[in-house]
Amino acid sequence: MSSASATLLDPRLAELVAARVCHDLGSPVASLGALLPQAADPAAQEILRETAQELRARLQLLAALFGPADERDWAEIARLLTGAPMAHRVAFAVPARAGALPAARSRLVLAALLLAAEALPRGGSVHATEPAPGRIAVRAEGRQVAWSESLLRLLAGEPAQAALELGPRHVLAPWLFCLAAEGGEALDLAWPPGGGAPVLFIGQGD
Repeated sequence: MSSASATLLDPRLAELVAARVCHDLGSPVASLGALLPQAADPAAQEILRETAQELRARLQLLAALFGPADERDWAEIARLLTGAPMAHRVAFAVPARAGALPAARSRLVLAALLLAAEALPRGGSVHATEPAPGRIAVRAEGRQVAWSESLLRLLAGEPAQAALELGPRHVLAPWLFCLAAEGGEALDLAWPPGGGAPVLFIGQGD
């Protein structure tokens, strides 16, 4: 399946991104609010420090994902992923090579990795590899792999509005397509020759 070239600059997309950001920040913020009255307790202080660190990591991830694009190397992308809401159940593996990815591509890759993590409701691992120059593969591995319905709809060529109707929990796929269209990148979901779950590819194939 190849990516559609639809433009996703829709006010509805902005609404869903805002709702998604609020949702992803809600849990650590709520934890801080619940613990503040107990701040004098040493045990609560330790949990407060951990929660504050989680909130800081989450804010940095969301700023990189939805804010202005910036060049980042794979190590920086891996560090940002420690702030993912699903980081407690999904492990991320990225290439070890040095060198920064272009700004637009680094943000696109970050969105793809998070989308792959969302495809693992029971946990697992997400692997990014570079099988060919200019091409990135994102593979989700776990007991259950279920790529987003909105991703499948967009790859099938359905209008962007159909994907946006699925709500903020599914906004990463429309956002991914928006970034791909902006950067002139191709997206493709293909089944590997040896079997297994489909792999998401960024960039043109051979």
